[in-house]
Amino acid sequence: MSLRLERPPQSLKPIRGHLRKPLPHSRRDRPTVAVLPFLDLRQSGGEEHLCEGLAEEVLQALNRVEGLWVISRTTSFLYEGSGRSLAEVGRRLHADAVLGGALLDKGQDLTLRAELVEVEADRVIWSSSRTFMRKDLFDTLEEFIHGVARALQCVPPIRPKLHIDLGAYEFYLRGRHYYYRFSRQGMAFAAQMFRRALELDSGYASAWAGLANCAAYSYIYIERTENQRELAESCSRRALELNPDLAEAHASRGVALSAAGLTAEAEEAFETALRLDPNLYEAAYFYARHCFAAGKPERAIEYFEWAAALRPEDFQAILLVAQVYHSLGVEDEAERARRQGLALVEERLQRVPDDVRARYLGANALVALGERDKGLAWARMARSMDPDDPMLLYNLGCIHALAGDPEESLDCLNRAVAAGLSQKNWFVHDGDLDSVRSHPRFQDLMTRLED
Repeated sequence: MSLRLERPPQSLKPIRGHLRKPLPHSRRDRPTVAVLPFLDLRQSGGEEHLCEGLAEEVLQALNRVEGLWVISRTTSFLYEGSGRSLAEVGRRLHADAVLGGALLDKGQDLTLRAELVEVEADRVIWSSSRTFMRKDLFDTLEEFIHGVARALQCVPPIRPKLHIDLGAYEFYLRGRHYYYRFSRQGMAFAAQMFRRALELDSGYASAWAGLANCAAYSYIYIERTENQRELAESCSRRALELNPDLAEAHASRGVALSAAGLTAEAEEAFETALRLDPNLYEAAYFYARHCFAAGKPERAIEYFEWAAALRPEDFQAILLVAQVYHSLGVEDEAERARRQGLALVEERLQRVPDDVRARYLGANALVALGERDKGLAWARMARSMDPDDPMLLYNLGCIHALAGDPEESLDCLNRAVAAGLSQKNWFVHDGDLDSVRSHPRFQDLMTRLED
């Protein structure tokens, strides 16, 4: 089966005679750098979210440097606390250079230290140590980014200056951590963290965008009320008012508009986000989900593949694109994506055994690949962890449909709707549910779902 992209990004290229997908630029003839999480050596008992967040700020900035290849976040962050030297980590990652650093207290101020090591020669080619007031953290970080770029003989990126309260930034990072659990409990914690960030810095556009995303998720999957829809709309609008050039704000606006059923307006917002920052995973991922729900599977594949290329360590986009390939009958691509995604899930579960989303998405892939018993065992494990979560229940419905158990599938789907999931379009287009689609209970469920 041959598919067509309506407007492929310039970075797309043909893949196996089917759809074209975005791939990262070739590493050939480009210096490759890895960024490790900064060590948190503060006596105040800081959390890892801050130092990981600062390292990710550096990584994302370097990712915009022309002529430089930056190893993905999760790949390099695996070596956090490994005890290996920077050069040894670089050899394992096949990097030309590795950046490491640490954050320390110095009275009321902070000290940020970092060094860039050339892997082959095992020598420091750049280092810096700066002591600064808390309000100057991001200015100091920008100096470090420019220093690293120049040491790698690249032109430093031009970015707008950030003026963010450090405490607000820490709450924002915690919010992102909870948000990406994609569960009812995680969403509640995420919204709480974003609100705490805004209490400290009401002008923090990214925190407004995060709160909008939580409200939109809640409206679709947990609590379909006007309060949630209006909160998603108002918070996303506020994020744009504060920073109209922030790609994250446009992506958040797209999510809010999609939740409200404003398809064309949502697509315009997602397109703007990706034009401002083609490397923004959230924009590609949520655009893909929007396209699938809107009945545009070819476009969904395009953006799921884009998201998967931006974060090759992430299991979500690649497993979801497998389901879209399956719904279109492109089974060779569906199998490729499922096997790739399942390998990523297994790596994730080795590090985080209680990741419910990894467990149930992995269960879906296992059943689809013919490993029914193992897949159903994983599904039972996921259900035991969070039995009432609507997103989990919906996915269990898909798993049991694939496994040939229609009554259990429909039980789970009905429970998902009763728990708050209301996105009818996903039910309409999800190929995993084809085996139960003609069942009277499924048809009754569809009549009860709001458009």
